[in-house]
Amino acid sequence: MNKKLVALTAAAYLGTFIADIDITIVNVALPAIQADIDASLAELQWIVNSYAVCLAAFMLSASGLSNKFGLKKIWMLAMALFTASSLLCAFAGNISLLLVGRSIQGAAGAVIIPGAMSIIFHAFDDAKLRAKVVGGWSTFSAIGLIVGPLLGGFLVDHTGWPSIFLINIPLGIMALALGGWGMKEIAVEKDLHLDVSGQVLSILWLGGMTYALIAAGHAGLLAPEVTVPLAGSCILFGVFLFRQSRTANPLLPLPLFRQTGFGIPNLASFILGFSTYSSLFFFSLFFQEAQGVSASEAGVRLMPQFLLTAIVSLFFGRLHSRVGTRWLMVTSYALIGVAMVLLCFAEVQTGYVYTGSLLALMGVGMGVAVPVTGVCVLGAVEKARFATASAVMNALRQGGMAFGIAILGALLGAEAVKHATRQLTADGISQAALRAQTLVFSNAADAEAALSTHYYREAIAYGFQSAMLAAGAACLVMAVILAVQGKSTPPAVRR
Repeated sequence: MNKKLVALTAAAYLGTFIADIDITIVNVALPAIQADIDASLAELQWIVNSYAVCLAAFMLSASGLSNKFGLKKIWMLAMALFTASSLLCAFAGNISLLLVGRSIQGAAGAVIIPGAMSIIFHAFDDAKLRAKVVGGWSTFSAIGLIVGPLLGGFLVDHTGWPSIFLINIPLGIMALALGGWGMKEIAVEKDLHLDVSGQVLSILWLGGMTYALIAAGHAGLLAPEVTVPLAGSCILFGVFLFRQSRTANPLLPLPLFRQTGFGIPNLASFILGFSTYSSLFFFSLFFQEAQGVSASEAGVRLMPQFLLTAIVSLFFGRLHSRVGTRWLMVTSYALIGVAMVLLCFAEVQTGYVYTGSLLALMGVGMGVAVPVTGVCVLGAVEKARFATASAVMNALRQGGMAFGIAILGALLGAEAVKHATRQLTADGISQAALRAQTLVFSNAADAEAALSTHYYREAIAYGFQSAMLAAGAACLVMAVILAVQGKSTPPAVRR
């Protein structure tokens, strides 16, 4: 490899690493952010969801932007935006600025992650060398997800939560410098028609529905601040689907879903995001807010899930050559479902042997579920549609994560309030319902100043149990659907 190819490869690796690490690093910092900028539970959900919503909404349009304006130009612009928005997040003195920064990060990440793969494929003509570089890219992506909680916990405890964003600055500048020197511009299609209306509609309906679902946690399903945006987002979703069926170059190619074997695996991808990808938000709350451990300790406690996911995925090729795709799908989603349902028995005093073992079991399931879902989705389309199918699958997964944090977070909050109300009433404390509402949905530090830490931790643990039961049930239902939806694909099928 010449020096420019080395620089290009390093830039693609660094960009993907930064974008991936921001998916996991923020979760362990949430309690510290909450205490510092007086954020509510709903606002904590938005810190994660603003990134996930924009990542999902913009991922489908990333290839179109790159094809029209140039792959290098768009990737470099996204990298610059991600770096600048990280600086905005680090110095955000209030929740509004932080959410703006996180939204820009998500939109930029939607271009950076798939763009890196396209850059590598265009730069390397030799198939063997390209495979090696892609393998390294996948490794960097996995490392980003794995080290996120560990690094985030260490930085929060030793230098404060802004440092989880500041770490992106030198890495982002390095990626820009390497990419600017090593990348060549790819031929552009200036006449390509972009689905601008589809992009705007996708952001509006997805953001509106997420807002309504998060608000339902503390306001109730029938409150105007829930019903109005929920109804509006449903209408916008219908308009979005109508426009997609009439547009020449749609953001979401609906005919793909009519192809045999495409729809069910994509539903599985959504459920994977809804349950496992969103679960980091809840694990962080449980370990830090319910069990009272530090951010660093919470990061360490999350490691079994990521380590087992990485280890098991290394052996996926061997498993796939021996076991039918259908049963790999069924087994992996069932494992995740069982692990999450059993987590509904975790309490404030539950030892880590129990929770850590179940996180490890989840990791085993994810180590199979992630790659086999991709195999199923891509196996349902011709090679010319691989990029589009992959974008749809990943957008649905990120959308599932956004909905998971919104819906399961609303369930956690509602159940936590009910539990705290019962406990306060039983102990003879006046205005129990109002105090429970304040305890759960206001800043935790302020609430604990008025009420015992015991009530707050017990309430969060109870809410966590309900969220895990619902997430696990979704995976188990998905496993049943996969078991009955069709015949197993023979082992080692290659398209």
